[in-house]
Amino acid sequence: MECCEKVLQQICDDLAENIHSPLCQKLRAHLDECDDCRQQVQSMRSAIKLYQCLKDKDVPADIHKRLITLLNVE
Repeated sequence: MECCEKVLQQICDDLAENIHSPLCQKLRAHLDECDDCRQQVQSMRSAIKLYQCLKDKDVPADIHKRLITLLNVE
């Protein structure tokens, strides 16, 4: 899936890894086999898409903070 490739690329970019590195290959294999992790990635993807849709709107600070905490980003 193209969408999965984009997610995998982003994960590997965040880890400063080449998409074809052994680590990224392990991530791909794990996501292919693990329903729980695949669902987690899908949930994160959905949350990010929702948040991006709100970029032109004022998001209350407490909601912004909770989302950042949920996604484990700063």
